[in-house]
Parts: sequence; structure tokens; C-alpha cells
Amino acid sequence: CWLPRSSKWTTAELLERTTRAVAACRADDLIALPDLPAARELVEHWCATDYGADRLRANSVIWFDPSPPTPPDATADPMFATIAYALESYGVRRRCHRAATATIPRIAVTAPAGGDVLYCMYPDARIAAFAARYGLRCLGDLDAHPVVGSLQQAKSFLHRSLAQPARPSLSDAALGAARGPRGFCCETAEQLQDAWQRLVTEHPGIRLVLKPASGSGGAGVVLNATKADVDVLACEMAAQEAQAPLQPQGTRMGRFVVRPAADAPRLEDTILEEMVGAPGQPSPTVYMVGRRVAVVADQLLSPCGTLNMGNVSPAAQVDALLTDAMSAACVELGTYLGLVSQWGVDFVLDEHGTPVMVDLNLGRPNGSLSYYCWRARQPDPQFALVASTFCLPEGLTLAPFAKSLKAAGRLWDAKRRSGIILAQHLPGSPDGGTVLSASCEGTAAARHVLDGFFTHAKAYLADLA
Repeated sequence: CWLPRSSKWTTAELLERTTRAVAACRADDLIALPDLPAARELVEHWCATDYGADRLRANSVIWFDPSPPTPPDATADPMFATIAYALESYGVRRRCHRAATATIPRIAVTAPAGGDVLYCMYPDARIAAFAARYGLRCLGDLDAHPVVGSLQQAKSFLHRSLAQPARPSLSDAALGAARGPRGFCCETAEQLQDAWQRLVTEHPGIRLVLKPASGSGGAGVVLNATKADVDVLACEMAAQEAQAPLQPQGTRMGRFVVRPAADAPRLEDTILEEMVGAPGQPSPTVYMVGRRVAVVADQLLSPCGTLNMGNVSPAAQVDALLTDAMSAACVELGTYLGLVSQWGVDFVLDEHGTPVMVDLNLGRPNGSLSYYCWRARQPDPQFALVASTFCLPEGLTLAPFAKSLKAAGRLWDAKRRSGIILAQHLPGSPDGGTVLSASCEGTAAARHVLDGFFTHAKAYLADLA
């Protein structure tokens, strides 16, 4: 049940977040999806295409109204209300199963020995308690973490806080050969100016980056930030500080009034940190499950270096020693924080070749987790996988496009262990949907397959035009 936060409850966010899980779903899993044409097209495609025997089935989908009426509970929000609806649907199916002694799909993305589980993107204590009513364990690290605080702003843990000097940070964890970036977390305009002054004084010539603590995918990042950039942001922060006491108790999102959680920070942390590396240099990501390394991948970054355009696995841009050092640092961090669910860290290399943790993603499954789950279920999963994005025009239907790929020999072929996997269908989205490229001949071959896909897609769209 991968849903966006209620504060971002839009059609585009709903489609992007929920359909990420399609590739991860096994034949016996349940998945909650919005009843929207693009989502239905994607399900039809996955049911009709040979992406492996253990894949999504049509009767495994719990379709929900993306704009349901306000529930009786005045404190409810779209995300929680939809999870409640999905759990009630699960309960109905389970009761029918008991009555008819028929096999029903499970609601889990993974199947632990302890039985069915609920896997949602941003679990908290309220969701966990509600899932327990249905006999389900909530899979994941709950938002209120005893060390990090709210996982919504996990990136804040990378740095010391100027507002709360005693708050734990990455510097308190033993990371071996890796380290965190120099910098500070700031809650006020005054603290941001103080952070700038401290960093440029203590480290002459340092290049700096501005970013929000809750951002993802590079959103809101300013590379090579100047004093002018800091001054502009400080003015915006000062205005927010002045308005904070006057903020309403809730924000209307369609039919819902979204209220902030009781423990949510009133103002978001802003991070000012050293800029490590340069655009075009290696930036590996380590995907973790609890204290175990799941996958090490190379990020595909935009030319400016701020936007994540996908990734390539297995990683090939750094050597085995660096991969081991990054993996060991993540194991140490996972142990220190007591993490149990899926999380990830982005690294870059400094001028000495030391791996530096520059991004920390906690509290939700990382973007490519679903695709690595799909690869792991294949009969012979030892092949390279490239995850990228491609923008399709609004109104484009998926079935004819997929048919053209198959006719051209570009769609996934299990026998060849090569081809294109259409993981998402987000026509009209400016950010594009995810497309996977796989090859048993290595990462270079997988990228070649992806290049062929782009060539084919552009020709296909030109013909339509």
C-alpha cells in the first residue's frame, strides 16, 4: 500500500507512488492502486506480458477511489483513510476465504514467516495500531524514530543541529573509512547565516550546497550555493517564521482537511553542507534492508548533478574496496540506528577518494527497491538492470506502445534475459515514468538496450504525431 503523504495527495503523486510497487508484487500479494486509467493500463500490461510466473495478477488489486469522501473520523487524512479502506478490503477477502476455504492473495510485498504484513510507505504508530486490528504487522521503521526523530527529515541526521546542539547526528556513529559531509541543520534564518559564516571561516574555499531536509530526488537542491543564495533563502525562512503562529490547523486537499501530525516539526530543517565531488563523478547508492546490504548501484544523474535520473546495478564506477567500505559504513549505521526495514544511502567521493554519505533515505522504500525485487524473482537473476525514466505524452495508451516494442524485439524476453520492462505508465508526467533495461551481458549491454528503447520510442511518437 505505497501511498504519497496526505500533504502531496495529487493524481500525479498517487500514480507515481502507488505504481512503483507493481513490479515488486508477486502472484499472492495484494496491492492498493487508484482507480485511474493509467493504473489500469499498467496492470493489464503486467498481467498480459511474460515478466515471470510470479508476478502481479488482476485479482490481486484493491482499487480505491483517489478522491474518497471524508470519513467520519475528523482527524483522518487521505493516506490513512485509503489504508483503512485497503485493510477493510483485505478483511473482507480474508472472511470470504475462511467461509469458502479458498486461497486468497496476501497483502504483503514480502512474506515473513510470521504471516501477512502491511507494507506502506510512511508507517507510523497510528497505522501500525490500525493494522494490528486485522492481525497484521506493519512492515517498516515507524516515523517517530528514537534517535533520528521524524524520519520525514532523516537528512537532518547527517549534520549537527544549530537549533538543538544535543541532538544526535551522523558524527555519533562509527563509519569506518566513510564519513558524513561537513555542514549544519538550521531551523531559522539566523541559524542559516551563522552556518554559512562558520563553514566559510573554518574551511576557506569550501563549496556549499543548500537543500531541504525532507527533499527527494534532488528537489530543492542548490549546488555551489553563494552568499546571495543563502540571503534569499534566509529571507524566505524569516517570512515563514513570522507566519508560523498564524498557520491554520489544517490544509484542505480536495475533500480532505489535512492536519499535521502532533509530533511534526513546525518548520522544516534547511541543510547547508559542503559540496563533495563534481557533476559526472561516481555517485553510488547502497540499498539496505535493516543491517544487510541488498544492492549497490550507480546513480544516473542529470548533467547538473542535482536530479536522479535512475540507476544501474550492479555498480561498476567504483572498485571493490570502495564498495566494501561503503557497505561496511551502512551496516554500522543500520546497527547504530536499529533499522529493520528498507533504506538507502547515496555516496560521493571527496578529493582524497573517501566515500562521503551525502543523502540518507529512511522511512519509505527507496525508488528502485521494487525493481530489484522483480529481478530477484527471475529464474536466473544474475543480469544487469538499468532503471531510467521516459516522458510519454498525455493520452498515450500503453498497450499499442508495448506491442510495438515487442514487434521490434525490444520488450523483455525471459529466454534471452534481455529487453525492456515497462515498470510504470505515467503519460503526461513531466518527470516521466520508470522504464527498466536488462541484459545478462552486463551493464554496457543493458545501457545499449536502453538507448535502443529511446530511439524506438521517439520514432513511435513521431509517427503518432
